[in-house]
Amino acid sequence: MNKDNLRKAHDFLKTHLYSFEQLDILDLNYRYEHSLRVYQLGLKLCAAEAYDDEVLPLACLLHDYGKFDAEKEIDHGRVSAALVQPFLKTLALSEKQQHDILYCIAMHVDDQCPGDYPHIHEADALSDCDNIDRLGAYRIAETFLYEMSSFKSMPALRERIVWRLANVNRMLDEGMGGSACAKELFKEQLTLLKAYNEKLLEQIDLSVFE
Repeated sequence: MNKDNLRKAHDFLKTHLYSFEQLDILDLNYRYEHSLRVYQLGLKLCAAEAYDDEVLPLACLLHDYGKFDAEKEIDHGRVSAALVQPFLKTLALSEKQQHDILYCIAMHVDDQCPGDYPHIHEADALSDCDNIDRLGAYRIAETFLYEMSSFKSMPALRERIVWRLANVNRMLDEGMGGSACAKELFKEQLTLLKAYNEKLLEQIDLSVFE
């Protein structure tokens, strides 16, 4: 694993994200910190599975580089890939590793990538890392704050939580993740999410006077 590549990629990412000074600093912080968490998850998967440890960490770190450049949310993976392509040429990477990173980034949102590049497992791993972070404690807190301000009644909030618990239980039953390590990480996050929402539901049901 080339630490110099990673340091340069980190600086490249941070400088670009924080150049959007017109955006809310909280949005900028979240996108940067999310990218770091996805990168750390990528390191975990590389340590446990047979992924290219030059490709996956860099793809994780740069996967949302073009998040604020894309006109449509669904396109930000492909926009990110296009924007980081010239930068990757400056790193100590083989041509195949550069193409692999671009492929992973381009398809991480909707599994769509221009051309007919052969599929690689690192692309599945990036998607897993991205989704694992979305199920974590940070997102639980963010979702709670949003829903407490959006749902104006306890019955409406309760309905939302019941809906979420049904989805969480379904994901636990079906299992998620493309590798053994990812499966365990998904299970850990989903178990936390389930426990939190069950406790929240319990407390909502106590918020009555009879």
